[in-house]
Amino acid sequence: MTRYTYQDLLAIVDGDGALIDLLVEEGEIQRVGDDIARVDIDRVLVARTLLRELEITWPGAEVILELRAALVAARRRIAALEAELAAKDER
Repeated sequence: MTRYTYQDLLAIVDGDGALIDLLVEEGEIQRVGDDIARVDIDRVLVARTLLRELEITWPGAEVILELRAALVAARRRIAALEAELAAKDER
């Protein structure tokens, strides 16, 4: 997670303060002080697309975000296992 100011976040989500408020409320953005937030900006942008452009409700977007995170983790694990297998084959 990276730290951003509130103004930086507003610029990233094209001034959609309501989206930022929702993501803070739902725990996707963690406030650190009054003007700083810890954010996985990729999740924020995907959430914006799901909520605003695709008009998916928050519960649906939350499920999609979690499934997406699980898929990324699975892909990383598969890549690591493939690398281990390749290393064993070279021996």
